[in-house]
Amino acid sequence: MQTKYSYWVFREALSAKDRNKVKRIANQSGYRNASVKDKSGNPQEPDKKVRNTDAAFSSDQYLYDLLCPFVHTANESAGWKYDLDWYEAVQIARYKKNQHYAWHRDGAGDHFGVCDGKVRKISLVACLSNGYVGGDLELALQDQEKEKGVEILYPEMKVGDVIVFPAFVFHRSTSITKGTKYSAAMWCL
Repeated sequence: MQTKYSYWVFREALSAKDRNKVKRIANQSGYRNASVKDKSGNPQEPDKKVRNTDAAFSSDQYLYDLLCPFVHTANESAGWKYDLDWYEAVQIARYKKNQHYAWHRDGAGDHFGVCDGKVRKISLVACLSNGYVGGDLELALQDQEKEKGVEILYPEMKVGDVIVFPAFVFHRSTSITKGTKYSAAMWCL
């Protein structure tokens, strides 16, 4: 699938107060070793080569009130115009030294990419911290593991930035080499 805009970025969109509240919500929810789902949507045992991070999940209304306006603005402004009517629990991830998340996509964009009877259409990632090295978000329109020479997009993310992109876009977080990275992710169906 080709779109005019592969992603939409909001710079310095989250205040320090908002970022700290999101991290407090994550601490209250509790971090655990993050896993991935198989093609049927069932959690798999974590494979550290694919994903090595801790994550907390929350459906606190504050998170939706904070993040949903970015999704709706990007969906309209980028011309995607997906019909959205449901949001999964927000994931707050914590990446420490040597932790990463390999190339993946959050949804296939078709009925084969079903989650709870719905299709993931849009993904959001918010940068909640600074003071770390590595942990770069990279995007690609094709699977990096299968296709060589695919163009990689490097949307430089700084603390407070929010990026929104179609769920079929491949992406990864490179390995942290110093410090701790916090990010929030939301999937829109």
